[in-house]
Amino acid sequence: MISGIGADIELITRFKKKFANKRFFELIFTERERDYCEKKKEPIISYAGKFCAKESVIKAFGKKIFFKEIEIINNQKGIPEVYIKGKLNKSIHCSIAHSGEYAVAYVIIDKNGR
Repeated sequence: MISGIGADIELITRFKKKFANKRFFELIFTERERDYCEKKKEPIISYAGKFCAKESVIKAFGKKIFFKEIEIINNQKGIPEVYIKGKLNKSIHCSIAHSGEYAVAYVIIDKNGR
């Protein structure tokens, strides 16, 4: 049974300006997320996708949860997995996409944990 749905979209060009401050990256993203994004050819695109995923998780929960409590880590197959407070949460399903100037993410929380 679905207990929450969240979606977010970001204009990557606006995101570049918004995230020019290195301190902001440290407040929003975990060290593992930053390491992953920085290894990419265009890190800002990966950052934008992970930011959208975090926003989507917050919307799906429908209650206050902090960015740093949410960690989006891609598994060996490249599929984003959601960790809450350091623990993998298999009941949260996440999809991230990038196309042109946009990054988008969609999250579904499955109450049954499938």
